[in-house]
Amino acid sequence: MKARILLSVILSTVLLLVLSAFAQGAGQDTSALARFQNELKHDGFAVTPGAVEVWNMAADWCDSKPGVEHAWYTNNAPYLRLVVPESAHQSTLIQDFQLDRDEAIVLIGVTPPPAKYFAYYAWVATKVYPDGEKLKDLVIGVGDPVNNLTIKTTGDTPFNKPVVLIFTPDQGTDARVRAALERAGYPTEIINTVVIPASMLNLGHGEDADVFRIGMRNAIWLEEDAGNSYIMNAPQTQHLFRVTPRTPAPKRDSDPFPMPPLRIRGTGHSELYLWNKLAELRKNIIAANPELDATDIPITVPVGYEGYDDMQRRNPTGGDARDAFCLNGGYLPEFGSWDDQITLADGEFLMVFGANHVATGKATYMSVNVYTGMEEDGKLAIGTVDDRAFKDTAKRYLDDPAADVMYAYKISRTCEGVEPPCLPLSAPEGCNRLTLDSKTVLGVLFRMYLEPATKTGAVMPEVLNDRMMKFSPQPPQP
Repeated sequence: MKARILLSVILSTVLLLVLSAFAQGAGQDTSALARFQNELKHDGFAVTPGAVEVWNMAADWCDSKPGVEHAWYTNNAPYLRLVVPESAHQSTLIQDFQLDRDEAIVLIGVTPPPAKYFAYYAWVATKVYPDGEKLKDLVIGVGDPVNNLTIKTTGDTPFNKPVVLIFTPDQGTDARVRAALERAGYPTEIINTVVIPASMLNLGHGEDADVFRIGMRNAIWLEEDAGNSYIMNAPQTQHLFRVTPRTPAPKRDSDPFPMPPLRIRGTGHSELYLWNKLAELRKNIIAANPELDATDIPITVPVGYEGYDDMQRRNPTGGDARDAFCLNGGYLPEFGSWDDQITLADGEFLMVFGANHVATGKATYMSVNVYTGMEEDGKLAIGTVDDRAFKDTAKRYLDDPAADVMYAYKISRTCEGVEPPCLPLSAPEGCNRLTLDSKTVLGVLFRMYLEPATKTGAVMPEVLNDRMMKFSPQPPQP
């Protein structure tokens, strides 16, 4: 008995040492990468390398880069873009690619450093419908993303850890790729499969096949320098491969994954208990600014809330997220908000207010993001504030315990003469192409990501929608 216990301890220690080694050099072990490719080749696959690129749409627009018409409401920070070989026979790297029923895309690397959120997404970029319509720029997710609460990796934290993701429609291909990874030394514990559901997609190459895109999202680095370093070093630490059988099996021998279940939104506990407190907060905000006129700004219903619904209605989302619940106001036409009258002259400000969805438990993080809505202004992020700044901001207007889970925050072009807390707006550093003035049309996006209890986005009936008002100086009395 003692010998068996001792052997068990030794084996556990060896496993921990192996996993620790991978954690320290994840994605950078060139010998393991070479073994993986060789194992696949010996098993009858062609292995074509792709790449992970640093991509900053805002900077590209500001620099007037050819072909970049606007920044598509991205944040003013670099993103990571996964570019895939066009096929096993064409090494041209493309963001939007087609995939055969027995192929796989494999990403080997390391997860981001500590952040409020990160996730890996598989989207349908272009969909071919049964009537022959080909809808481009759809960008709708094929199921749930793999996020920081669901990812398989080593240790008790998902950050800075080794990871492998296999994107494939086929169970047989997945099993063979997993076996090759394990023979190359990659632990089973770090391997994640993202199912491309064959039963609802047109797989293959050619005019009648759907087009896919793989993306990564991250939000709110806990250490900004570590996050920036991760992004800039990603081309060296993240490795992408297209894996294609050299001799495709007959279609009758394919083994597609069944349609994967979706994570269930909702806990049954809503924020609507704050409804009357929100009305009181609004009333008190208006009363605190008696010299100003207040105008309520309409807030739209969520857009990109459930991608499969949008796909059926042929409604492009530009990159939906089941991990999120988002609301919009002002001019964000792609997200269903068409109010192009939201501008800020001198002495004017917006007030955003409502439930702090992190404090209520409905989100891991929330943010309020201000964009230039018009295409000629680049659709750029010009101001962002998140839940870390919301503590105690409602207490000025609401003498009630509910103020602990609520917020109220001003937004102005300069914040000069505006009582804090206030978010000033500004063009990205060095972006001389944008002139931000009293005529700039604005859009405001309320993001709330990842309810901890469900590991996905909050459900609509349980969210108390955020509110927004515009305050303007009263016109002179005659």
